[in-house]
Amino acid sequence: MNTFTGVVTYMGETFTDNGLRFMQLSLPKVGNSGTDVPIYMVPNRAAGETFDAFAPGVKLLINGRLYPSRQDYKMYFVPNQNLQLVSNGLVFNKVNLTGGIGYIAEQKREDLINFTIMCNAPAQQIIGHTWDDSLSFRIEAWGDDCKRIERLGHVGRMISLEGVLRYSTWRTADGQERGGYSIRARSGLYQFFGKNKKKDEGEEIKMVSSGQKYEAPTAVKAEPYQSAVKQSVVLNPVVIDDDTDELPF
Repeated sequence: MNTFTGVVTYMGETFTDNGLRFMQLSLPKVGNSGTDVPIYMVPNRAAGETFDAFAPGVKLLINGRLYPSRQDYKMYFVPNQNLQLVSNGLVFNKVNLTGGIGYIAEQKREDLINFTIMCNAPAQQIIGHTWDDSLSFRIEAWGDDCKRIERLGHVGRMISLEGVLRYSTWRTADGQERGGYSIRARSGLYQFFGKNKKKDEGEEIKMVSSGQKYEAPTAVKAEPYQSAVKQSVVLNPVVIDDDTDELPF
């Protein structure tokens, strides 16, 4: 699953190097860091009237799917509902993703974890996306969410989360400006699916030795709710003599 709903500003039309026409949108930044998020909308029938219906500067409520590009590193958007005019005071930014964890970056600080979620989406020929392609979204989680995701998440495990779309810029050593998209997970708004591999690998191990000198202990997996081992009781059989009529009691 991959859905985005947000209130954006229409900046005008833009063209790619090969002449394709898109609507350039700007999503207000969330928080003090980062910048406004540039989004490039693919016009389609679901959006209704687009280029000729709106003037640059108007606020629009949009709903559809995100398509991060690996070719030009832009964020494309494909609507699945009509664009709606809204008032200037409305702010909205919500991303919902469901997919498998594709990569977990090395943690550089204890309260931040970065990872990717791989999602599927319908083919979009205009931006070169096919049914066989996967969409990679970079996710960041902070604080207690970082600790919980680090404990429960692993590559390949399925996760569903809600977050906000963000955009950050920086300058390289040679002075060129670079930018990148990310999704900041909302606190507590995520859910894992499937078996927890880390939990299975971290099951308690008890070391048992038979008492022989210099003998290496044997690892025994502790079963959950395992009761204490009771001392066995050996019952001696009762032998009945066929030559007597007396009962053995």
